[in-house]
Amino acid sequence: DDVRNDLLRLDESQMADVAVFCNNYPSVDISFEVLDADEVTAGEPVSMKVILERDMDEDDEEEEQEKLSAEEIANLGVVSSAHYPTTKQEGWWVVIGDISTNTLLSLKRVTLKQKQTIRLDFMAPDEPGDHALTMFCMSDSYLGCDQEYAVNLNVAAGGDDDSDDDSGDDDDGEESSKE
Repeated sequence: DDVRNDLLRLDESQMADVAVFCNNYPSVDISFEVLDADEVTAGEPVSMKVILERDMDEDDEEEEQEKLSAEEIANLGVVSSAHYPTTKQEGWWVVIGDISTNTLLSLKRVTLKQKQTIRLDFMAPDEPGDHALTMFCMSDSYLGCDQEYAVNLNVAAGGDDDSDDDSGDDDDGEESSKE
């Protein structure tokens, strides 16, 4: 500690501010799954379940969660920013996109205390086959904690609904030939 304090040359108040910031800096674990992944069809809706969970202190995580008071839970996700004019709550943007086509498929903003489960809905690509999508989880308050995940989507060919349209075209053709 003495070596660190000598290098940083911060007084106790400044060191306390650094400690508060470091303790509040978010570590978020992300897990996700494409719902009914085996039934994804070209051009049809796709749903994805995403779980964001704040990583608590690993040493005594279970004991710590039991001891958290209502005030401590309320303060989870409050941004450490001395120069921001009001209290700021962290926001997280969860984004699904196709980098190869520069296409945004789904976007949702969430706030996170301890754990949050969200559902993202988007349309499957129109072309059947394997698609490499990307999910981003980005903080609106902190630099360096954004995350990126590969989402592999196997899209099956869709059904052909053109049979109804063909019968209607034949009727129009007959009517126009009578006139």
